[in-house]
Amino acid sequence: MQWPICGPKLSLCCSIISIWGIIQFLLLGIFFIVQAAPLIDDFDFNDKNATDIHVFDEGLKAAFHQRAFNCWIAAVLYVILLIFTGMQFRIHLKQSSIPVPPTITSPFAGVTTEGNDINSQHGIQFTTDHSET
Repeated sequence: MQWPICGPKLSLCCSIISIWGIIQFLLLGIFFIVQAAPLIDDFDFNDKNATDIHVFDEGLKAAFHQRAFNCWIAAVLYVILLIFTGMQFRIHLKQSSIPVPPTITSPFAGVTTEGNDINSQHGIQFTTDHSET
């Protein structure tokens, strides 16, 4: 892919946000997989009739694992976004680093004098009389 879709500032911003999202969702997925106690507030316990502790425990483990899986899916989506925006940023870097050959021009380019020592392009008169100095 050689044509940019987003600009250099947007691609850099999205790359930084993607890196943060990857870190955040990977850690959150790890915390769900180890069943961190502060995350239990994220669950709704709708099954009020579950009187067996084993049924409740299995349901809770399944909910923790499902949320960990969802966090890792989000992290993978952020990885895909990071790859895309990183490629976009590299395209802009390559386009901005292509050296443009310098044009060497003389400060006297286009300055010509006619037989009467008057520049026809700029109306400047050239004199060789230095008697005033």
